[in-house]
Amino acid sequence: MTLNETNSSAVTYRTASEQTRKQITENNQQADKLTRLKHNNQASKSLIDKYNAELKYLEASNKYNQYLAQNIDLLISLKEAKRNELTLKQQLLQKQQATLQEVLNAKRLKEFEAQAKQAEELKANNKVENPIIHDELSLNTDLSQFLVEQTQKTNTLSRDSLRAKNVLDSLIQTQRNIEEQISALQGTLVLSRIINQQKQSLPTDSLIKGLSKDIANLRVEIFDLSQKRDELYNLNSVIEKLETTHKTLFDDAERKTLTDILKEREKILADLIKTLNIQLNLSNEIEQTQKQIITISDTLQNQLQQQSFWVQSNNPIDLTWLETFPKQAIAEISTLTDYLGFENLGQNLPSTLTFIAILLSLYGLIIWKKTDIKHRLATIGSHINTLKNDSHWHTPEAMFWTIVLALPSGLMFLTLATVALYLFVPDPLLASTWVTEAFGYWLFFATVLSLLRPNGLAYRHFGMPQASNEIFQRIIKQSVWIVVLLLVSSIFSQIEVIGFTNDVIGQVVTIVALALCTFVVRPLLDRGIQEYENAKTEDGKKRSVSLFKLLRFVLFIVPLTLIVLIVLGYYYTAVYLIDHIITTYLVALVWVFGRYFAYRSLTISSRRMAYRRLQKKREKIREQNLERLEQGAKEEAREKPEEIIKISTVNEQIFRLADLIGWVILFVSLYAIWSDLISIAYYLNNVILWENIETTSKGTVVESITLLNILRSILYITVTYVLVKNLKGILEVTFFSRIKLSKGTPHTITAVMTYLMVTFGSISAFTSLGISWSKIQWIFTALSVGLGFGVREIFGSFVSGTILLFERPIRVGDKVTVGNFTGVISRIRLRSTTLIDDDNKEVVLPNQAFVTDRFINWTFNNTVTRLQFILKISTEADLSLVRRLLNQAASEAPKVMVEPSPSINLQSFGDGWIEHEFTVFVPELDDRAATRNFLYQRITELFNQHQIKMTFNQMEVHLKNGINSDIK
Repeated sequence: MTLNETNSSAVTYRTASEQTRKQITENNQQADKLTRLKHNNQASKSLIDKYNAELKYLEASNKYNQYLAQNIDLLISLKEAKRNELTLKQQLLQKQQATLQEVLNAKRLKEFEAQAKQAEELKANNKVENPIIHDELSLNTDLSQFLVEQTQKTNTLSRDSLRAKNVLDSLIQTQRNIEEQISALQGTLVLSRIINQQKQSLPTDSLIKGLSKDIANLRVEIFDLSQKRDELYNLNSVIEKLETTHKTLFDDAERKTLTDILKEREKILADLIKTLNIQLNLSNEIEQTQKQIITISDTLQNQLQQQSFWVQSNNPIDLTWLETFPKQAIAEISTLTDYLGFENLGQNLPSTLTFIAILLSLYGLIIWKKTDIKHRLATIGSHINTLKNDSHWHTPEAMFWTIVLALPSGLMFLTLATVALYLFVPDPLLASTWVTEAFGYWLFFATVLSLLRPNGLAYRHFGMPQASNEIFQRIIKQSVWIVVLLLVSSIFSQIEVIGFTNDVIGQVVTIVALALCTFVVRPLLDRGIQEYENAKTEDGKKRSVSLFKLLRFVLFIVPLTLIVLIVLGYYYTAVYLIDHIITTYLVALVWVFGRYFAYRSLTISSRRMAYRRLQKKREKIREQNLERLEQGAKEEAREKPEEIIKISTVNEQIFRLADLIGWVILFVSLYAIWSDLISIAYYLNNVILWENIETTSKGTVVESITLLNILRSILYITVTYVLVKNLKGILEVTFFSRIKLSKGTPHTITAVMTYLMVTFGSISAFTSLGISWSKIQWIFTALSVGLGFGVREIFGSFVSGTILLFERPIRVGDKVTVGNFTGVISRIRLRSTTLIDDDNKEVVLPNQAFVTDRFINWTFNNTVTRLQFILKISTEADLSLVRRLLNQAASEAPKVMVEPSPSINLQSFGDGWIEHEFTVFVPELDDRAATRNFLYQRITELFNQHQIKMTFNQMEVHLKNGINSDIK
């Protein structure tokens, strides 16, 4: 039996106790069922015999399972002994193989060392005084020494190759064991402990780096040496080449000596090429083995991480857990005390004292200069938001000094922690990581609290309201205690003997910290959001609190979810998520202040730009005043000076772009933090919800729909919704604000992209659920046939909407007249179009009305429109004066266009009147009502001034009174 089979049998026997119990229960249930069937009066003799046989089989099966359960420990011990035996045999074989390889390497090295020594002796005993022969001997000696070096390197590579193969075999064996254990122990608490053991037992051997470069160099070197060896096949040619190069002739003795030297060189080169080829093969072999090691190791890490995340690490918190909590807590504390002691006293004392002295020196230096630093911060604060003294470097400098002022408390904590580690922890290096992490948190929160203090950077530099800063400062202080509790809770689980499985104190502390988030921090955050929202910005606008509202929602959902996970026994999962959440919290705080930092920098630049424009404007006004004084004018143009220019003068596009870049940075940071959960989510691909069986040309195909498919579908829908809701703003910031487009084009682009996103998002969501187009197309076919007659007008409007979006006979902002409705187009959707009429009411029209019916687009190509006035002037009036007065009224109207020019035409004669047609043109539709009103009023005033009468129809009415006399 092989080692793999033995391990598989051992895993099977470990789970046999539970399986036998389950099998006995099932057998008893089946036996009861068969007994009832056997005593049925309608059962035949043959059927009763069948039932009796099955009952005997079940009885024998129960006896076997009971016997197996009683002796399972013996079988497990036997398999473990067999596994240990096979493991020892495997280790012995590996050791023998390594020893044999060492012997071969030593013999090869000894042979080449002797060859090199012989070459050196030959060089020393050579009595020929020819310098050329002496140089050739030196070259042989160097090649022999190089051969020895390469042989040593080959021996090292052979050992590395054996080590890499052993690591690969161990990983393959571990992978098989893990898969078998997961399959056999799925859903049990034992699996979590085995996973933690397997994590610690994974090989941690370092890999050889730079093999690819070495392989390339070896190939080049082998090629060069092969060429040199090939040249030595013709010794006479080599000797003649030496004679030609050095312009000399060798005698017979020298030729014989050179021939021996070159033959020896040929042998050395052959051995060297052989050695380098072995190196090349070993390097290629090691590189391939290391690639397999990396692949299998990453797979195992992901697999173990998935199992650790989705498998219970602790017992659920129930009544039994509460009863045993005091005993477990005492045992955990006693285990922790075993790691404390005074064994470290006297060790590393000089280095510890030096480190403490450095910390105290920094502490004293900062305290000594604290007054000067505060004075410098006050000076910088007085220069903020002033045109002449403000600078881009003020905020970075103030941030630096704020961090310096936050250092003393952190340095004191680090000093006390160092003393405690030296006194009570036998191995301070084990706790140094935790202390360093705690110091980083301390300095970070101390800096943030300093930023939020009264008259701190948050108020002076970033313009955050004082009231909200005070509340946010309280929130940060409360969150500090929560982070401290979480850091303390992590101490117990980091101890190998305790781990996550036995960490009951950590569970309680973590639950308390999460409860504080929900019941203490969240109410404070609500007040802070309200104060922040009520405090308006410099230009009178309300502040955006969408991010804070999202944080409020997270503080409500996340702690409750994590508490539920801990109660259910998923403590490791909760701690894993808490670690990511804390990192996200810190990144979010840095991002918020970084965003204000960018806003401040842009504000300074924009204020300076606005100030320069103001200076140029004032200079221009001074020049105009000088010109007017020279011309004798009495009035002077004046401009009131401004010390502070509001942020509203800043180009909004720059801030939008900064916002976009900031959000991109935030999302990239969040992805970097949470990206490892992507591999963990693939575990859900094993949770099958339902299966679809399809018959295709390739045969029957089973398609499984897993929980991961559901999450993907939800993700596609969520991403599509977010993109559609924010598409208009994204396009406005990135494209529309930078590219000049024709009227209505942005709306068309936005609408088309919205429909495309909805289409692709829906297709992706359905596809992830296994619902392809081939499965649902018959539904659309039936709907199109069944509903085609009843809702063809609606379908017609959908088609018309597509035509309107691409042909664009109307655009958003156009003024149109459709039947009895006239208004400005505000929205063009796929089925309908919305108009805003003169009463500011929304009129919704089907798109089919714009395709099949006639309509008027007043602003399609040109917004210029004509105003026509029909005037009936008395025949007694002076026609030339009438024409002049009408032209005067047109010239005084501010919106009347010069080109096309106003026109006055005589239309017809009547009883005592002459009809005039007065026509003017205005550039925009919105100018029609104001211009019409102005012209009517001005014409009436001018005609009254010049006694020009406009005629109108008159009617005489005669009434008969009681005495038959007319009353006129």
